[in-house]
Amino acid sequence: MAITNRKVAPCIRERCVDETNRSYEFNASAGTDGNGKPVRKYTTFTVPIDVPMNKADKMAVEAYFDFSHNAQGNKAWGENMRFNTLVEQYFKLYAPNKLKEVTAEHYKSNVKNHINPVFGNRKLKDIDTSDVTEFLSSLDCKPSTARKVKIVFHSIMKFAVSQKFIKKNPCSGAVWQESMEADYGEIENVLSVEQARKVVALLENKDGEYKSFNTIIKLLLLTGMRIGECLGLRWSSINFERKTIFIDKTLSFANRKYFLSTPKTPRSIRTIAIDDIAVELLKKHREEQAKQREIVGNAWQNPEVDKVFAETTGGFYDRSKINRLFKKFLEVHKEELNLTHRVTVHGLRHTNASLLLFAGEDIENVSAHLGHASVETTSKVYAHMYAEVRVRVAKTVSNALHSDNVV
Repeated sequence: MAITNRKVAPCIRERCVDETNRSYEFNASAGTDGNGKPVRKYTTFTVPIDVPMNKADKMAVEAYFDFSHNAQGNKAWGENMRFNTLVEQYFKLYAPNKLKEVTAEHYKSNVKNHINPVFGNRKLKDIDTSDVTEFLSSLDCKPSTARKVKIVFHSIMKFAVSQKFIKKNPCSGAVWQESMEADYGEIENVLSVEQARKVVALLENKDGEYKSFNTIIKLLLLTGMRIGECLGLRWSSINFERKTIFIDKTLSFANRKYFLSTPKTPRSIRTIAIDDIAVELLKKHREEQAKQREIVGNAWQNPEVDKVFAETTGGFYDRSKINRLFKKFLEVHKEELNLTHRVTVHGLRHTNASLLLFAGEDIENVSAHLGHASVETTSKVYAHMYAEVRVRVAKTVSNALHSDNVV
């Protein structure tokens, strides 16, 4: 005999009962929508076959408590919000308070180019972990780019959880082509010792618009600084007596303007040592800059910043100009340098690191010198180079033990 429509408890009703199937209908308050209108959520709950009625009712009540709790934590108007609306709130409420301006710009770019085309019109309640996994796996880009997209996506959905639009972050547990070694692996964006020496020699013959450029390129090779850190230096950052440079700012670009911000990671704030060559290089540059400031006079821009590297009228030095001049320089001298691969300005940082590693410098010291977030980061980025160094160390020990010239 079938029994239908039995009220078990408030908001719990048994829809259908027979000897093998007990099904219950739940309804619970989910707060109000954006207009203050009450919203209720509905679901059904079915107990296993042959469970006695009294036990089935008890299971239904317990299940209802979970459902009701979840309904309160997942407001229907929030779940029904579309992803692009969430993005608007994220960049209006969260980003200005939690992200650096330049980071927010990068996040917006990732959303625009990768995430919104797929999820922009989707409701939050319709986005689950499998959707995110499928999306990340289908991205036609480097694994490192997919990782960045995932970080952005996760941050936005984490914001949705914090605002109780959804209960769980669908990006948690998502899988993508996570092959960090494929990205780092063998660093090709690097100059050999001979090529680096040749670059320095060739720069000696450059003048005109290359004057500040020469100093910047040489300093990048000598220090391994990031280009933003180099262009963010102030004269107060340099101690000529102690021969040190204190790095606590980086030149950033966002919203069509340059500005100084804090470096990439806390460990990026550091003091590095420079030698006599770098000291003389910077002193000569300071003399040249003083002459230029005298010519410009009161028209010199932002004199209070006291920039080490500036445009001819004192503005922040355009980092795209560095990239353009360096590319042009390498193209002109490609044959002289015997250059068969692409090298960028960032490759000068890799070159500095490689010179330190092959000279036998400890990986921890190299990591601190470069301002990496951790030694593990340095080991990953320079895995191939560091492997060669370890092989060479092993051979050195072996040769020492088996050499006939042991003292």
